[in-house]
Amino acid sequence: MSNNLDRLLEKIKEQADLIDKLNTRSDFHYKSTQALVLEYGQPFTIKIKPPFKGEPKSCFENCYKALWDCPQLSYCEGFAIDDDLDLAVSHAWLVNDSEEVIDPTWFGKKFKGSTYFGVVFDREFVMEMAEKTRSYGILDSDYMNEHKLKREGFPSSALHPIFHSSTSVVE
Repeated sequence: MSNNLDRLLEKIKEQADLIDKLNTRSDFHYKSTQALVLEYGQPFTIKIKPPFKGEPKSCFENCYKALWDCPQLSYCEGFAIDDDLDLAVSHAWLVNDSEEVIDPTWFGKKFKGSTYFGVVFDREFVMEMAEKTRSYGILDSDYMNEHKLKREGFPSSALHPIFHSSTSVVE
């Protein structure tokens, strides 16, 4: 495991534990997005140069829009870190079938050592959620969906079948 992956997982777990301690009222299965991502997510440590560049600080929009022009790529959300970040940042990126990260938002020398941990979503689910919530992000927009993902976990139709085993999802 890379040093940044260890650091990223540690930061996500710290955040999940803190929210779990503070969130005593919720009866959700997952009290935080961090806990949900830790349960379903996977690491992505190999990053390749993106063939296109998006707008800074618009990762969810950049990746959503890229799905139209690059149907061979899959949409991911979760958390990311780089050599200079000291916290796990909510982020979106794309992956190819070789599990290589294509990140149209974090590119160049500034984002050295970028490491990702997250969930690869089925394309149809991404489109459905954007239409339902009128928002580009899925995890950060769960509140617009009555916190259904944190309450119940992911339905089997949400996760990309190539990247996620169907045994770990809610039917």
